Amino acid sequence: MEKKIQYYQFQKELGYQVFIRFEDEEFESQYVDILMTLGFSKIKDEELKSITFDKNETKILKVQEATPRVAKQIYQSHAMEKYGNEHLTPKGSYEVYGYKGVAMMVFGEGNYFWELGLIGNQADDNAAKTVFVRYIGWALASQGVLSFWGVPVDEGIVVMKPIESNFENILIDINKNIFISKDGIKPIGAGAQILRLDEMLKDRTRRMSKEALVSFLSMNSSYLSYQGIPFSLKQSILRLVDIVDGYIYPIENFQPRADVQEGI
Repeated sequence: MEKKIQYYQFQKELGYQVFIRFEDEEFESQYVDILMTLGFSKIKDEELKSITFDKNETKILKVQEATPRVAKQIYQSHAMEKYGNEHLTPKGSYEVYGYKGVAMMVFGEGNYFWELGLIGNQADDNAAKTVFVRYIGWALASQGVLSFWGVPVDEGIVVMKPIESNFENILIDINKNIFISKDGIKPIGAGAQILRLDEMLKDRTRRMSKEALVSFLSMNSSYLSYQGIPFSLKQSILRLVDIVDGYIYPIENFQPRADVQEGI
């Protein structure tokens, strides 16, 4: 029986060459809703044929059900304490990312074709979201696209911990001057703010210095790496803090969206 290959593209209208590939329709169906929430859309064969792939920007993640051998490695993987359930191991020109009990991904910055094995029906939505968010962040890093756990607000964005944002992710493309979130694409307008929530601050906000904002954004990127964020992302952060303001905001005064509140 011939395999039905299906591709999904991330934020197709923005032209990002970040794709996910499935070869099993039944397995694919388990993840469609999550991918749509994250900004992927299914593309037709004729659309795929019309795309001119860029060797520096194109990333294709082949997603399949983990083989018994890979599944055993996933269950036995020892998570680094720093990353909780996740771990990252360099293997020559590749890196191996694992989410304990859920997934294993093999990827390399200089390679356009990456592979992900998932243990079917084992991952809750948040674990699967985390895996795909990591992929997006790695795939777009060379283009300077920043990735954070957080939610959009009228003033800009709130950068949060994964569980606080209900595993929502925010992307910032400084070259396109946009925020990308679950709510859609929004220009980075004049006076845009980046908020950091604080439990100790009461009934007032405090403006962050540029140096403090650079440090906060560098430490809270959802780009996962042993070496810290790459130079392309450091440059984007420096450019970003020149056009936005950072504020520390009392957490008790913050009113998240209903769907985010459910995740806290």
